[in-house]
Amino acid sequence: MKILETNGLVDNLYKYVQTNIEITKLEVQERIEEGIQKIIVVLIIILIAAAFSIFLLLTLALFLNEKFHSQYLGFLTVTGLLLVGGIASFIWWKNAEAKDSELDVESAPVELEAEEE
Repeated sequence: MKILETNGLVDNLYKYVQTNIEITKLEVQERIEEGIQKIIVVLIIILIAAAFSIFLLLTLALFLNEKFHSQYLGFLTVTGLLLVGGIASFIWWKNAEAKDSELDVESAPVELEAEEE
């Protein structure tokens, strides 16, 4: 008379572990798919925004050409504005980066060296 059937228990435990592994694989695959979908949506939005910006800037440049009675001054003005905006953004980014590094240094723990006697 067998009190414990270890063979059946081992098989059930093995199937349980295999099922958990498969569930984990499916969950990871689902998370990866969700991440890829989010990336694709963001890229589409960026592409649409870039196309909109290009057409808007071209329209502005052509409008300024009409106002200045010139074939190139509108484009030159828009290019100058973009250049000034880019330089201002770069300076702002560098200042923000410098402030962040100052905060990191100030909040870093100070380690005191033990004095040897």
